Amino acid sequence: MFSEERRQEIYTIIREQKKVKVAQLAEKFNVTLETIRSDLKYLEGEGLIKRCHGGAILGKQEIKKISKFSDSFDISCLLHDLLIVRERKDRKPEGKVCVLGSFVVDIIANVDSFPKVGELINSKSNSIGPGGKGTNQAMAASFSDAKVHLITKVGEDHFSKYAYKYLQESGIDSFTIFQTEIEPTGSSISYLADETQNNITATYLGANNTFSDQEIDISLPYVSEADVLLLQGEINIEANIKAALFAKSVNKTVVLNVAPYNENLKQLYSNIDFITLNANQASHWADIEINNINDAKQAINVISGDENKKVIIYMDELGVVYFDGRATFHIPPMPSLRVDTMAATDAFNGAFASKIAAGGTMHESILFASAFLSAFIEQKGVTAMPVLSQVQARLKSRLEDIRPQIICNEKRCI
Repeated sequence: MFSEERRQEIYTIIREQKKVKVAQLAEKFNVTLETIRSDLKYLEGEGLIKRCHGGAILGKQEIKKISKFSDSFDISCLLHDLLIVRERKDRKPEGKVCVLGSFVVDIIANVDSFPKVGELINSKSNSIGPGGKGTNQAMAASFSDAKVHLITKVGEDHFSKYAYKYLQESGIDSFTIFQTEIEPTGSSISYLADETQNNITATYLGANNTFSDQEIDISLPYVSEADVLLLQGEINIEANIKAALFAKSVNKTVVLNVAPYNENLKQLYSNIDFITLNANQASHWADIEINNINDAKQAINVISGDENKKVIIYMDELGVVYFDGRATFHIPPMPSLRVDTMAATDAFNGAFASKIAAGGTMHESILFASAFLSAFIEQKGVTAMPVLSQVQARLKSRLEDIRPQIICNEKRCI
């Protein structure tokens, strides 16, 4: 056995058992005690473990490097599996969410109003920050009190270091970052208009669109450990399909946020439990123009399909229309002071997945997500997550204002 393979296996044993003895490993691998000590010293140097008297334990911070072990790897780079375990004071997560999705560097221009075709305007300010639907939703789920593992992918560039540093400090419980030299780290350019508090965004997905079969295989144990798998449309469809298929095979709940809309996402239909969209995405899926609650109800009839999938359509200032598999409901928006709506639906989806993972009903989870979103858009910046206690207090004080109203007790009513 090569030293690289032995060290990988030793690391796997330590992850499973949390603690090992040098003598135990020497006997298992039929090598000397000095060889094992050398292996443990190497793993400690990589940040994976901590050596102790007579053996080793799992480190609180792990940085795992997996080299190319076979020709089946279709990328010429190192794979980094970065597991950062943090404990927040007094935090007791109630459910586990695995997010497979994007990391994107957001370049944001704040303007008075959107430019017209051919118009050159000055921005009031420009900023660069972390984003991507996968990362944003993982953050929201984490701040909604779920235990979260994020799986994402970056390039071999300056932004990849930025991604790692940000996720280290984000408070997300753990994460896996894959890396490729083929494509750069994803990036987006956004205009945020003060006049309407709306935004327009164009995203180049880059590395996010290059997940390989082997990378998904490596990630499946994290799906197994979760209660909910949360997916979006910002990674390659093959990766989403493989992850969703596995999740359903081990009886996990799968939430698909159809953002951005892509016709290929319909291939996931049979292996998902909840479909979440905004009005624009729902219009594309159902081929129905959505301008009001009744339009959304008709779109739900199409989207839920023959298998009666549960569907949520976020209608911005009109609230939320959703189908729970039996009836269609409307929840009016929770009153809030709109400061910044960037990533608002990401906040909603992360919060929703968190409450589903904790055992909440669809109704309870949407109410919580609505309260979380209303608090989120009152703050500036996609990383400015609301405090959970404030969300819970807001939900309690305004519950009567946003209680679900049944608008159709059969799926196919008009």
